[in-house]
Amino acid sequence: MKKVAIIGGGIAGLATAYYLHTRGGGAVNYTLIESAPYFGGKIVSAREQGFVVEGGPDSFLTTKPAALELCRALGLGDELIGTNDAGRKVFVWSREQLCAMPDGVMLIIPTKITPFLQSSLISWRGKLRMGMDAFIPPRAEDGDESLSHFVRRRLGAEALDKIAEPMIAGIYVADAENLSLKSTFPRFLDMEKKHGGLLRGVLAQKRASNGNRNGNGNGSGKPTTSMFMTLRGGLQQMTDALVARLDQHALLANRRVVAVTHNEGAYDIALSDGAHLNTDEIVFATPAYATANLVAPIAPALADSLRAIRYVSTATVSLGFRRAEMAHPLDGFGFVVPRSEKRKIIACSWSSTKFDHRAPAGHVLVRAFIGGAQAEHLAEQDDGALAEIARAELRAMMGITATPVLTKVYRWIKANPQYDVGHQTRIAEVDRLAQAAGVRLVGGAYHGIGIPDCVESGARVVEKIIGRR
Repeated sequence: MKKVAIIGGGIAGLATAYYLHTRGGGAVNYTLIESAPYFGGKIVSAREQGFVVEGGPDSFLTTKPAALELCRALGLGDELIGTNDAGRKVFVWSREQLCAMPDGVMLIIPTKITPFLQSSLISWRGKLRMGMDAFIPPRAEDGDESLSHFVRRRLGAEALDKIAEPMIAGIYVADAENLSLKSTFPRFLDMEKKHGGLLRGVLAQKRASNGNRNGNGNGSGKPTTSMFMTLRGGLQQMTDALVARLDQHALLANRRVVAVTHNEGAYDIALSDGAHLNTDEIVFATPAYATANLVAPIAPALADSLRAIRYVSTATVSLGFRRAEMAHPLDGFGFVVPRSEKRKIIACSWSSTKFDHRAPAGHVLVRAFIGGAQAEHLAEQDDGALAEIARAELRAMMGITATPVLTKVYRWIKANPQYDVGHQTRIAEVDRLAQAAGVRLVGGAYHGIGIPDCVESGARVVEKIIGRR
């Protein structure tokens, strides 16, 4: 029987263990090792006083089906809920006020002319500059470029500042000057290459959509599922269900791997409690820098490549309030903050508007985001300081003067991998070196940061381990 050790019990490690458990046909003996006292990594949900608070991600993308399919396989289909799309509106903090993002803006591209022209978010000069995209020829080179370089080139500096940087770079808590477009939103590069520009690409998509109004196959012209989904009791329902499905004797929590050695085709794993594990294969589901430290004795070149993947720190502060004490209508999903505004939060999600079942009757829940590539030092403060930052910023930006009935702070120190320009080339080299060393890698540092990407990375490596591909 093949023995496999998985180091790291976040969603990627859990998914790897689950697929070994369900697809291994009883021919794999697996062990999942996690240094924390719990499994799930950044997927942490607190259920207190009727609130459901997410410490890390609050949903997953359904256009990448791996997470959705996993929830259904775990028997959580009835717990899935989508966003409240009737309230889908995003605001931008601009010139000391919240300004609604124009209806129809697809990440950075206006798809509806009238709402965009009527919006006060972008100046008329900025709007004219964005319209020039239709006349700017595509870039001749085919290599990677940063988000900032691409948006300035096609849409101008104002579109970068007010829309692209807070929206797209915010998803990756990244610096737009470094964020690889090819590794994050290759669709924009494809639109430029295929159609000559973003606006032309949107028009082509509209024409194709008009020619196939019911192209989703349900005859209604409406999607069958929300683009973003979560679980009624929080995303931790998914990781808890994964843990419950696994062999409990195979789960080693609160134990750190201190060394890995390789000898005669087998690995010896030394644990912090003095125990040793012998295994045929190792799957590393740890952050790239932690993996680098462990593989350095057996694959020094791989360790060097892994250390080139940067990580940044973030924090979330969730605040629950009595609805009657809130003057703000919370009429949207929340707001993002351009870096040029020089605020101490980078975004705020109005959680109880975005999803049902997030706050008890008569209450609301909001969540502020702090840190990221431009302000890591803010995220690395203690709970009290972070809570005070969030309250002060929301007082200034939303007029919230009420005392919260619930405060939950989560810090994620060096937990967010950065997809810098050249990421694809960098990861191709990591993959080559890992294969040469016989090392398996899963997780958000390599081929996608989202929950579906992490789940899929576990599924892929299991197929390789059990010999199907």
